[in-house]
Amino acid sequence: VVLTPTPQGARLEIAQLEARARTLALDLHDGDPLPATPVRAFAGSRPLGTFSWSDPLEIPLPADLPLGRVAIDLVATDGDAVAPPGVVAAALRSARPEGIAKLERVAGAVPFDAVQSGPSRIDLATRIGERDEWLVGTFEPPAKPRAGERFEIALERADGSVIRRFSWSPSFWNRLRGARSFRLPLRGASGLVRVRLDAHGASARETGGTASAATAAIAARWRGLAWAGPPRERTTPPETGLSAGAPPRLVVVYVLDALRADRVGAFGGPSGPEGLTPTIDALAAQGLVALRHRTNAPNTLPSTKTLFTGRAFLARGGWKLGPEDGETLAEAFRRRGYATGLFSGNVYVSPAYGTDRGFDTHAPEVLIESYRATRGYNENAERVHRAAVDWVKTLPPGKKAFLYLHVIHPHNPYDPPPSDRAKWAPGAKLDGSTEVLLGIKQGRVVPDEAGRAALRGLYDGGLAYADREFGRLLADLGALVPREETLVAVTADHGEELFEHGGVLHGYTVYEEMLRIPLVISWPGRLDSARIEDATDTRDLHATLAALARLQGPKGGELTSEGRSLLRRPLPTSDESGENGESIHFAAASSVRGGIYSAQSRRWKLVWSPRAGLGWGQGEGAGRGRDAEQLFDLAADPNERDNLAAGGDLEAAWLRARLLGWIASVRSHGVEGDSGANEPALDEETLRQLRALGYVQ
Repeated sequence: VVLTPTPQGARLEIAQLEARARTLALDLHDGDPLPATPVRAFAGSRPLGTFSWSDPLEIPLPADLPLGRVAIDLVATDGDAVAPPGVVAAALRSARPEGIAKLERVAGAVPFDAVQSGPSRIDLATRIGERDEWLVGTFEPPAKPRAGERFEIALERADGSVIRRFSWSPSFWNRLRGARSFRLPLRGASGLVRVRLDAHGASARETGGTASAATAAIAARWRGLAWAGPPRERTTPPETGLSAGAPPRLVVVYVLDALRADRVGAFGGPSGPEGLTPTIDALAAQGLVALRHRTNAPNTLPSTKTLFTGRAFLARGGWKLGPEDGETLAEAFRRRGYATGLFSGNVYVSPAYGTDRGFDTHAPEVLIESYRATRGYNENAERVHRAAVDWVKTLPPGKKAFLYLHVIHPHNPYDPPPSDRAKWAPGAKLDGSTEVLLGIKQGRVVPDEAGRAALRGLYDGGLAYADREFGRLLADLGALVPREETLVAVTADHGEELFEHGGVLHGYTVYEEMLRIPLVISWPGRLDSARIEDATDTRDLHATLAALARLQGPKGGELTSEGRSLLRRPLPTSDESGENGESIHFAAASSVRGGIYSAQSRRWKLVWSPRAGLGWGQGEGAGRGRDAEQLFDLAADPNERDNLAAGGDLEAAWLRARLLGWIASVRSHGVEGDSGANEPALDEETLRQLRALGYVQ
């Protein structure tokens, strides 16, 4: 182990298999002087104490640390102190040896295999419905079992009581029988159930072997683990709420960049005379509203790729949308006979990133920083609208059209017209420029409460301006195409942080202010109004647009999508849902090296941040969590402040299993990561546009 503590802190991780007091001993680099400033130690968010530097540095670890992975943080008490010494080795006194634990997924979530040797533990959770079920599988013992080994699989209730158990030890009779199949019934159990696989015995290192040799010779295999029971009835709900008739003549997808749902009246934001969004609210009053709608990514490029293709992406935000990523909505609309137009102020939705695929035309002149504002404010909405309407006017009479409009509002710069500035941010002394917001993010600008309120007001002013311009757009388009022939979907690509967790802008956390976005779909006379309470995401918008316009794939049949059509109600249960049919929402902050991922049910939210270096958890700053794993009870803690992950809760284990399964499923589409493959070559114009949005510096 080579660990270099810095003034910002350093981290290592231990795996806790059983409750036992231990001591973490750190062997320091001999050539470094020992600083006089002490060091603070934390286990997750729990303080372990403040320690003077000594060699070795000994840190007692309490017995009641949570089971599983525990991050140990070392933080200098004085950031200006001389750099602390490097750590050249670390050891746990009273530690158990290292075992092997590996899950091997087979064609999806189940069945799956597990490879294991002691000492190790695999801890999973599942939700059981009100019906008879049982866990089935086959245990294959090690090729060279050793004395004292024991393998066990147990099903436990949430209170820890055992429901069923299967165990194996290397007795003469067990060696003779070889592999053993088992069937563990769950009669009388419902709700969350823990599945715990334990291996006890000497590790490969104790026997002098290598890891690969251990896997081949001394590891056991749990093969074909799966749930069995009476067949589940899975029906596809019928389409509802859509009157018979021709597909829409005009389809408008309108995206407001960085719009949080809680600023829209129809989604719980200000309404009435003090409302910011009367145009959107009027559409919502007569349209289909997804009240628990979320994006799958807190930044533009991956969320737009998801909307265009109907599948989620885990690659970092700089990757292009390539042909290997599947057919786009624009390609499907064009094949259906629609003219397709792209009008975007964000360079991530442009030819530079391949997101123009399938569009007949795009308007480079409306990209922010391809022009200079002539009216003294961020007028991107006006320019986008004018270009879109002018293009529709050029189409032959009766020609069907698909318009995608993406405006830089309320996205930074927070620079509304003077009238909106005076109404929503009167007397603001801090401007909402990208430079100021980046300064706040980087700690160079520290606004007081008046400054924070001013920035929130400027954000609101930009939204009010964009909503007003959106109303003018609908009026202009209504003069060209009858409203009853026009389908409108208004949404956002992601949300925005406005100091809820100590920061600004977007893309680097998966808190609710980043993920929860509005979705309203309106088609007067054809689509009934509805309020959807189930969890929905951007992939579902893709599937719904395909259903409304009757789009088909290249070879006929339904257009491929991971989403569910909102016309089918109740919404069909997806493979990503819980065992009781509860919808789970997944998201990934893919621009963060190492990634930040979340899985969310109606009540619970699990965040997993497998980051390296100095970027831990969801980042630095007041309100952010440095923990590698966070669990929030959204019913009791809607502001996501109290991390409950250290409690070993079954909800965390259940969501963790679903989250890791989702990540594995998304990655099975292809290789995604941080290698830089498919990275676009950026010219100076594109770089300037990215700088204007704060994406590069």
